[in-house]
Order: sequence, then C-alpha cells, then structure tokens
Amino acid sequence: MELTPIAVTTVLVAIAGPLGITLGWWLGRRGERERQQRDERKTAYVAFVHALIRYRNGTDDERRAIREERWAAFAEMVLVASPEVVRAASYQVSAGDRLLDETLDSDTRRAVYLDLWELNRTFTRLARTDLGIAAADPWEGIDPVVDERITFRPSR
Repeated sequence: MELTPIAVTTVLVAIAGPLGITLGWWLGRRGERERQQRDERKTAYVAFVHALIRYRNGTDDERRAIREERWAAFAEMVLVASPEVVRAASYQVSAGDRLLDETLDSDTRRAVYLDLWELNRTFTRLARTDLGIAAADPWEGIDPVVDERITFRPSR
C-alpha cells in the first residue's frame, strides 16, 4: 500500500477545509455588504422621491419649507448613489428651484412642470436599473397630462 496518495489527500483536506470556510465567510460578508448598500440606496431614493413629490405638489409657501428637505435627501443620495443617478437628481433639484421664481407666467410654469416630469422619468429609470427592478420605466404605455397637477391616460 502506498502512503503518498493518502498523504497528499490528507494535506489537501487539511488545506481545503479552512480555506473553504474562510472563502465561504468572505463571500457571505461580501453579499451582506452588497445587500446593505442596496438597501441604503433604496432608502435614499425613496426619501428623495418623497421630497420631490411633496415639493412639486406644494404651494409656493410650502415649497420654501420643503426645499431644505429635498436638498437634504439629495445630499444623502450623493453619498450612496452612482454618479449617473446623482447627476439626474441634481438636474431634478435645480429644475425644481425654478418654481420658486415668483415672476413665472403660466406657460413658463407649465414648461418647468414638463421639464420636471422628464427629469423624474430619467431619474426613476436610472434608480430602478441600479436597484435591479425589472421594469426600468414604470410609465411605459401611459402618457402624463402635466399641469399644476399630474394625471395619466393610456398611450395612443
């Protein structure tokens, strides 16, 4: 009986056991960290969108108060989101600030609302893709009617 194959097998098992345990632990920690980062991004996206909706639907006086909440949600997103999402969010925030201009006529205000809608679609598409949500554009197949309030109708 040769002892060489048995000795080699014993050495391999002695190395593979701890190596496998270490590799499994590392992969588990990595997966947990990725899940935690995804949850942080999701929370930041939800807070940002919530502030955007409140801002858009508020009166001019309410917008001044909500403005800081919106910027705070944006600041949180800067820390956790990808550069593309942050860029889209920054466009959204700066476009929304135009609603604070008291000299806007109704046509210009409507143009700002339309701009906000398109920026919102871009932001949502990027955020949903980042989070791995199946449908990147949830408004596909419906058209918005954008004015002071937004409503939807089926695409024609």
